Amino acid sequence: MQISEQAKKYLLEASKWATFISIVGFIAIALLVVMSFSIGTIMANLPEGYLGGISPTFFSFFYLIMAGIYFIPVFFLFQFGHKTKQAVMNDDSSLLTFGLKKLNAHYKFLGILLILGLVLYFLLIIFGAFGALLMS
Repeated sequence: MQISEQAKKYLLEASKWATFISIVGFIAIALLVVMSFSIGTIMANLPEGYLGGISPTFFSFFYLIMAGIYFIPVFFLFQFGHKTKQAVMNDDSSLLTFGLKKLNAHYKFLGILLILGLVLYFLLIIFGAFGALLMS
């Protein structure tokens, strides 16, 4: 399979945007990690009973877990951008294959995350409706 010059131009442009978006993602992850260390202290200083019995440490772990989950697709996107740019510059089909594999992994991870989120929302709606029926 041959790739046209126009296709190479599109791949190069996509790789630059992917790299930019992933770098912004890494910055956001760093901010989440920093927040995870400070949110526990912030929440601990709230009046007693304000959190409804939830430990302030829970919020620290929650932010760390969110940063870890967010890291995976951002890293895949970064690998796609970096390897695809190298592939286009060096005319290397194996690097292009690797970059596209990482783009596939990026979207697969986001798709699974989306499905999990939709299932969670569905369950929350069902349990919320069931709870409302029990309250009446």
